[in-house]
Order: sequence, then C-alpha cells, then structure tokens
Amino acid sequence: MGRRKNRPNYEYNHTPITLLLALLGGSCALITVETTLPDVMDLWGSQMNRFSGWQFHMGSACSGVMTFFTFLFLLELHETRSRITAWRSSAPWLLLVVLTLFATIIHVPYYVVILVGTICGVWAYRQTSSVRRSPRLP
Repeated sequence: MGRRKNRPNYEYNHTPITLLLALLGGSCALITVETTLPDVMDLWGSQMNRFSGWQFHMGSACSGVMTFFTFLFLLELHETRSRITAWRSSAPWLLLVVLTLFATIIHVPYYVVILVGTICGVWAYRQTSSVRRSPRLP
C-alpha cells in the first residue's frame, strides 16, 4: 500500500505575489505606450493635434491599468481554476479603469486622480484579499 500524503491545514495566500506580477505587466504597458507616443506623434501629427497632452498621458495610464486588470484576472484564473473567484478578486480594480478612462475623456487634475486612485486601490486590495480568504465555492 502506498503512503498517503498529508494535506496542509492551511492554504498559502498568493494574492500579494499575484498583484505584483499584474502590476509588473501594467507598468510595462504604461512604459511602452509612453515611449512609443513621440513616434506616433511624428507619424500622425496632423491628426493628433486635436488631442491635448494630458489626454495622451492619461490614456497611457488607462492602458496600464487595463493591462493590470487583465493580467490580474488571467493570473487569478490560472491559480484558482475558477472564473467566479477570478472575477470576484479582480472586479474591484475596474473602478481604477473607469477613473482613468474618465480622466482621459474629461480633464481631471492629476492630484485628484492620484488621491481617488489611491483610495480606490486600497479598497480594491482589501476586497481582493478578502475574496481569497473566504471559503471556496464548491
């Protein structure tokens, strides 16, 4: 007879590592958009004159936050193998996507975006951490 493996009584919480990896992906998207922006401006300068500089920078922040959200959902899906859990843990971060998209369309001062984004980020982190601590759905 084979020997049974003992299962641990706890489940390791990978949430901070998952968030750091998603943050790395979002940062890469933000840096990529910001570095390719001058080339796009040179190529399509006449069509891009109707947009302000703040719209370009908030648009690149929005692309970074959307990439962060997408990476977080995919990493949670890969780790938990549950679409419901992955959605519940990544959905609170949609508020940051909406905030940056709104700030891209309508001029919102950067200090307001940073303040509201920080508050939303702390709330979303707490929500994400609580999803992983809650009992799993069968």
